[in-house]
Amino acid sequence: MKIEEKPKTVEFKWGKKRGKGGKKRDIQFYESFTLNGVDYSLFDTVYIKNGAQSEPHIGKIIKIWETSTSEKARKIKIQRFVRPREISKLLTRVKIYYNELFLACGDCTELAIINPLESITGKCNVVCISKDSRNPQPSDVAFRKASFVFYRYFDVGQRKIVEEVDDKISGVEVKNFFNKVA
Repeated sequence: MKIEEKPKTVEFKWGKKRGKGGKKRDIQFYESFTLNGVDYSLFDTVYIKNGAQSEPHIGKIIKIWETSTSEKARKIKIQRFVRPREISKLLTRVKIYYNELFLACGDCTELAIINPLESITGKCNVVCISKDSRNPQPSDVAFRKASFVFYRYFDVGQRKIVEEVDDKISGVEVKNFFNKVA
């Protein structure tokens, strides 16, 4: 006897509106939303389903929107973090922390990914430990609670690790990738 699984119900609610855009002004942008009882906002770090892979992508939410098409598509744009194992051939003689990630940067289209909003599987606690003057330093407690840390970047176009970046990544002010001011 085959048992049929019920489709998983997604609980969803939009938060604060941000503005409209698109050629026909048919895109509504948002600052926040609630998905399955968890509140998400711009610049939160999240886990994203990675196709058939068991290990999810990790990224910062840099854009949230809904199109006004007949299907009302809800989308997010994520600035990706790169795991060391993804670029292991480029890390010879580079010391890394056991829980270090690299924020994707550079002149390349592969920095950010667009996914259905429902592809989020949860929040991820990433702390920036960069000594960049624009980065508010994390407390010892925040550092110990972090699932991952980052302080360097992976320039996707040049395929190399860099320690400094310009004022913007993917058109977003770099301060939004650093720790939030407490």
